[in-house]
Amino acid sequence: METLVERTEASPQAHERTKVILLTLARHWSVQDGCERLGVGRTRFQDLRRRMLSGAARALEEGAAGRPRRLDDREPPQMRALRRRIAELEGELRRSETELDIARSDAGRAVQRRLATKAVR
Repeated sequence: METLVERTEASPQAHERTKVILLTLARHWSVQDGCERLGVGRTRFQDLRRRMLSGAARALEEGAAGRPRRLDDREPPQMRALRRRIAELEGELRRSETELDIARSDAGRAVQRRLATKAVR
């Protein structure tokens, strides 16, 4: 059981709480043992246990069968077209900014060369 709990994505504290609560539910430990292990009172322990079981039950609710629909499927065609156009324009903007940066750096080097040539004369 411990390795199954540790494979879940959670903090070490959440892993420990889960293991202790499962051990009390399986009656391997008493609630008092669980309280002592976690360093909490009985009311806090029962609150943690209730929250854990509620979360587990919610996670196991029946959902719609099959793969969830993509968000694009619910958008009107005009909205999809606008999103595509925005992506195209953003790409063009990035390319233009890059070209401008290159031009500026080339111009900067040319000016520096001219100034260096004038200083030598």
